[in-house]
Amino acid sequence: MAASETTISVTFQVEYQPENGNEKLFLCGDLPVIGEWQPTKALRMTQSTRSHWQANINLQPRTTVKYRYVISEAYQVQDEVQSEPNQVADAIIVKKWESFNICRHQTIRSSSSTMKVDDGAFGMKDNEIAIKKGWLTTESYVNIYLNNSIKESVVFWSQKTFIAPAIKVTPYYVQQYPNTGVNTNVYIKILDEGNHSPKLQGNHGTFCDNKSFYAFTFGTFNVKELGVKLEFHDLDKSNSTTATAYIVPSRLSESTGRVTSPIVCCTSGNLLGEVTIEYLVVNPIPKIKLPEVYIDVFKSLSRPLLIGHRGMGAHDAQDAEYIVEENTMEAFKRAFEEKVDMVEFDIQMDADGEIVIYHDFNIDLHALRARDNIKCHRCPVKNLSVQQLKAYAALVKLDKGLGFNLEIKFPTDERHEDVAINYQDINRFVDKILKVVYHYAGERKIFFSCFNPDVCIALFMKQPSYPVVYLTCGISDLYPVYKDFRCREVKTAAYFAVSEGLKGICSLFRPISKDLHVIELIKKFNLAICTWGNGNNKLDNIKLQRSYGIDGIICDRCDRELQACEKYLGRIAEVWMQF
Repeated sequence: MAASETTISVTFQVEYQPENGNEKLFLCGDLPVIGEWQPTKALRMTQSTRSHWQANINLQPRTTVKYRYVISEAYQVQDEVQSEPNQVADAIIVKKWESFNICRHQTIRSSSSTMKVDDGAFGMKDNEIAIKKGWLTTESYVNIYLNNSIKESVVFWSQKTFIAPAIKVTPYYVQQYPNTGVNTNVYIKILDEGNHSPKLQGNHGTFCDNKSFYAFTFGTFNVKELGVKLEFHDLDKSNSTTATAYIVPSRLSESTGRVTSPIVCCTSGNLLGEVTIEYLVVNPIPKIKLPEVYIDVFKSLSRPLLIGHRGMGAHDAQDAEYIVEENTMEAFKRAFEEKVDMVEFDIQMDADGEIVIYHDFNIDLHALRARDNIKCHRCPVKNLSVQQLKAYAALVKLDKGLGFNLEIKFPTDERHEDVAINYQDINRFVDKILKVVYHYAGERKIFFSCFNPDVCIALFMKQPSYPVVYLTCGISDLYPVYKDFRCREVKTAAYFAVSEGLKGICSLFRPISKDLHVIELIKKFNLAICTWGNGNNKLDNIKLQRSYGIDGIICDRCDRELQACEKYLGRIAEVWMQF
């Protein structure tokens, strides 16, 4: 291109009506002038009318620009929260973004010095609507839980203290810098049929009993100075604030935790009881980019995804003549040869900070002792440098046509009490996994899953590229009941997934088979639903799930029965497309 060639002034315009005064539209794409896919560096558009936005950039003729529109909020944040003393910096919060599979693109051709690109409505292209919730860029996401893994979070020592109590949660800061909080809004989520979607907390709080799960959520730019105030209102006494409890910043210093604090009467100063909260703080990963190509593995499926469990299946579920070591490259390659859509495998972090493919939390180390006695020592994977398959090797070496369901191994209170204490910090753990996946995955189809609900939240809030589904056992005699409220029933798991914006759930097949109507509920929420368990190794069960619109089936039999199922599904695909 000749150096003297003139540029063309290109005007991009799009329609969007903001939901509040803080929302702004940004143009984000592959060129430096529009951020090189980093939303914090995207070009802010000008609002000419209530719903009309435009942005002008100068481009060389025949340049092809790739881009997406992003809705963000911009805040000015003081130094102590950000980086340099006595400086005020812009902090960008991504609220929504266009999630088309292929981003918008435009080749600059014009016979004049100007060109106009009218992209119609935000989130609509080629008669397709594709809008996705944003992820953390500069802010942290805080969850305060009541009645989660403990039966009663609020205990009053006298039953006469409250007749009908309501609780209000308010963040506060030890030193008040400008805009240390994203905004003053606190949202409440109650995991039951009518209240699972986030709702703005009322001025006088929310009535809380000891039977339901409550999550109070808000954003902040200043986690280090953050404390939480809980106000207890008496709904039978003109909504007056009767008592308070404070959680000081030093008690919220980890990614997760449990804190007990005294409840103090506002008038007398007497102690009335105590409140125990559990919390989660999710911090952003800097410089996570918008995807140029967004792959939703569950979109437009004509049949369930067939997913090989740990490759070709767990050891105890395979035929003797077909045994292949689980969670190995050989197992993954064999599964691909058997035409599965994806393989499921387990990843966790070892003592060196390496992401490894390994199922169990502990490794049995056998030591030879005097007189040929063999003694077994059980040691957590996190304490060892594990010579197992590194996750990046699978991401790089296996055929790109093989999709991955990455199950993140992280302990839960009830089933893994022997490893939960002093386990990996959730933020550090999830950050490491995402950095490996982003670096090596390319355009491979991937989705994450985990039994730990807080890990699912962190995986979803930290990145925009990969769907996250929540793993659950539901109510089953095969596994112990979890302490965490969100783990206990399939319905509750669905409410949780909706409340946090997750893609779907992955349930043990057994509780689903006992209540097939729950599938209708899950589908009503526009959630994807996958299943796992020994029941999926029977062809009749796979056929049944296909007839109910299950989106993914994780099974151990990736040989003869799976091939029979593939032929069966192929024969009926055209019939089911009519429904």
